[in-house]
Amino acid sequence: MKAVILAGGKGTRLMPLTQKLPKPLVPLLNKPVMEYSIELLKKHGITEIIITLQYLSEKIRNYFGDGSQWGVQITYLQENVPLGTAGSVKNAEYLLDEPFLVISGDALTDFNLMAGVDYHIQKHALFTIFMKEVKKPNKFGIIETDEEGHIRRFVEKPLKEQEFSKVVNTGIYVVDPFVLCMMDKEKEYDFSKDIFPKLIKNGMSLYGYHGSGYWKDIGSHEDYRQAQYDMLDKKVQVNIPGEEVLPNLWVGSNVKMESNVTINRPAYIGNDTYLGDHVVIGKYTIIGKSSNINKDCELTRSIVWDDVTINHTTKSAIKNVTIAPRYQIGEGYKAGTSMKVKNKKNISPVEAG
Repeated sequence: MKAVILAGGKGTRLMPLTQKLPKPLVPLLNKPVMEYSIELLKKHGITEIIITLQYLSEKIRNYFGDGSQWGVQITYLQENVPLGTAGSVKNAEYLLDEPFLVISGDALTDFNLMAGVDYHIQKHALFTIFMKEVKKPNKFGIIETDEEGHIRRFVEKPLKEQEFSKVVNTGIYVVDPFVLCMMDKEKEYDFSKDIFPKLIKNGMSLYGYHGSGYWKDIGSHEDYRQAQYDMLDKKVQVNIPGEEVLPNLWVGSNVKMESNVTINRPAYIGNDTYLGDHVVIGKYTIIGKSSNINKDCELTRSIVWDDVTINHTTKSAIKNVTIAPRYQIGEGYKAGTSMKVKNKKNISPVEAG
């Protein structure tokens, strides 16, 4: 079986973190979010992967290469203009001659993918949507199914008064190639806005499958942070890089820390990082690789990307902050004030939580 990973979006809601980095490469515990999707596909025996690209595509190509490092074979398809979620898959039609899986490059999940594939085959479906119940459905497409699993109603990003369900579309699909015949090539189509309404209107076999396990779209800063807190709490079954030296504490290789460092769990410390005298790492703090957290610094519920230097901050804790790569934070920062940052390479600004 083949899979198509949609990896062309700009990640606008994650700006400025995606200003210089495509959303699929945004790190979750020091590993790109899309890498977890590739590992999940491999786990379920899906090794032929097509990745659709548009925004900052060379960075994705350079990181994943031909896929051999992960035991998969990757084919890239470049879009010169955005084709939408469905138009991107239509662009891969010549590579797809049997039912295939579609998954987003910017979501974290441990769904049992093959259980959904089995359901799709059992129902003789044209299109099966992996569904999940959530607390706040207004950011997604909401779904109503009948007793047989047919999708009877679908509304994308409903207003409060339109919410008839808390069951939403996860952006993971099993698709029969026949569906691609409903689109013209090189034209923009969206699954939610164009394809699902047409399937429902024509009474075609559009089914919903309740995915078993964890799923979160990391499209917003809030969800990006929460996904990593959930990983630290082991709410999602994924391969976290580094060694779990104590329950819910992962430490990478070549980490140096002074003897009087305090680390409160859960937490994550990346490779080649230094923690200085009297550093306090609070709960739900994530530090990327090659960072220096110097004497007397205190961090809590903060996410530090790679190559960041944090110096003494007048005993004020840094809380609820995401710090982009290659930044220096000096003594001018005080809790509750704007963060003063020396930008080494003009990457992207600090995002306060």
